Parts: sequence; structure tokens; C-alpha cells
Amino acid sequence: MNLFSKFKNNLQKTSNFLSSNILNSFQNKKVDNETLEELEAILISADISLDVVEKLINSVRNVKSNDQDVTEKVLETLAKEIEIILHPRERAILKENEKKSKILIFIGVNGSGKTTTIGKISNQISKEKKVLIAACDTFRAAAIDQLKNWTDKNHNDFYSGNINQDPASVAFQATEKFDKENYDYLIIDTAGRLSNNTNLINQLVKLKNVVSKINTESIIETILVLDGTNGSNMIKQVEIFGKALDVSSIIITKLDGTAKGGALISIANKYEIPISYVGLGEKPEDLSVFSAKNFSRSILNLEE
Repeated sequence: MNLFSKFKNNLQKTSNFLSSNILNSFQNKKVDNETLEELEAILISADISLDVVEKLINSVRNVKSNDQDVTEKVLETLAKEIEIILHPRERAILKENEKKSKILIFIGVNGSGKTTTIGKISNQISKEKKVLIAACDTFRAAAIDQLKNWTDKNHNDFYSGNINQDPASVAFQATEKFDKENYDYLIIDTAGRLSNNTNLINQLVKLKNVVSKINTESIIETILVLDGTNGSNMIKQVEIFGKALDVSSIIITKLDGTAKGGALISIANKYEIPISYVGLGEKPEDLSVFSAKNFSRSILNLEE
């Protein structure tokens, strides 16, 4: 299955909602105030923010009612406009022939899929690279066990401290090991809880500062993992985490399980933070590099 097919097959909940409702709205083959109002309501229901909806409606307003297939033209216009918004956000975390070592700090609320995403990401790293996974969510034994299982499965090295140990001290020790033993990647899992928990944010800032001070040579990325089924609630998480931790990349998981995939467009429109991967299923290979074109055409049930 090629990448476009994967997007199309696994974004069906959003695409079925959008395309079927848009097809119904434009049955009379007219672009008028009534159909534009209906279109506006459909787009908002897919968790696309009002400012984006306004852009999309204005682009559709220019579609002529005497066009041969108005509905097809409307869908193509929407896809093109969405791709324009999303394209600047494309950026992969893993690059072939990466010269410098990398430290990836994963953050996000519990349940967003951080630990599983780390497992899937590490599975995609070349087997020739030396990878160390550090369990810095020291408050949940289950999180440490889950991470250890992924690490064993992918044949990576694992580092963990003690239960309830200061997460920053575990990150410090893991970074020392990473430097001393010449690893290519250090991937750090962190505690989640709620994004509005000040103690959590301070703890994450401390952890990142410790890692940055001890290692000045590697590329350090802070990756925010968001649960796609949360829809527009993801925007608040980007705001809180982004402000405090200078997020360098976003991964949105579980997009196959929601009809509200439009929230991704709202995030891309509001924040200049790259979207590196999207989760389109449970298998390791279902964590796919984000593609603006594949996403915009798939959610409107259009062909490649």
C-alpha cells in the first residue's frame, strides 16, 4: 500500500463525514448563500476553526454554479486551500544520512500515545544507528514497563531510574550515558498528567534545561504528542506546552479513530510548528510521515 492509500484508508471517519455532507449540500448544483452556510456548518463540525473556515468559504465562493460538476470543483478547491495551509508544516524528524546525533524529548498529556509513538519512531530508525531510550516518567511503573517492551522489541538500549526519582536526574544520567557511549539517538519519555498542571510544566522545563546544559553538541528536539480524538481541545495543549517548552515538532496520533481530523488544519494555521508524523493505525508502520497533499485530498475523499 502506498502512502496516499494509507492516508485515504485510515482517514475515512473524517472523509466520510466531510465528503458525504458536502455532496448532500451541493445537490442543487448551486454555490449560493444557503449552500455556503451549510458548508460552513459542516466544516465547523469537523473541528475546523472559524478563521480557517472563513478562508475556505471565501475560496469556494469563487466556484461558478455553471461549472460542469460543481461538487467536484468545490471539493478540489477545498483540498487545494487546505494543502496551502498545511504545506509549510511538513518536516520529518528522522532524515536519511543524519550527520549529527539527536536527542528527542517527547512530551504530552497521559493517554496521547507518547510511549507507543516512541516505540513506533524507534522502529523506523535505521538498525545501523545506536539508540538509547530513557524512561523519565518515573511516577508510573506501567509506563516504564510499556517502554521497556517496545525497547526490547526494537532491540534498542534502555535506561530507567527508580520509581519516583526526579525525572530530570534520570534524564541527566541518560544523557551522560548517551554522550559517553556515542549513541546516535537518545529518546526521552516524560510524565504526562494534565497540560495545565504547573508542577508538570516546571518539571519538563527543568528536564529540558538539564539535557541542554550537559549536551551542547547534539540536535535537541522537543516533540509534542497530541491525541487526534481530542479535536479542537488539542489547540489548548499546543498553546500551553508550546509557550513553556519551545516545541519543535508535533505528532498527532489516533487520526484513524475520529471524524474531527479538521483540528489538525486549525493547529497548522495557528502555530508555526512543524507536524512531523500522524498516527493512522495501531501497527508500527501506521505512524506515517505527514504529507499536506495526502491529508488534504484524503479527508475530502479525493483521488491522488
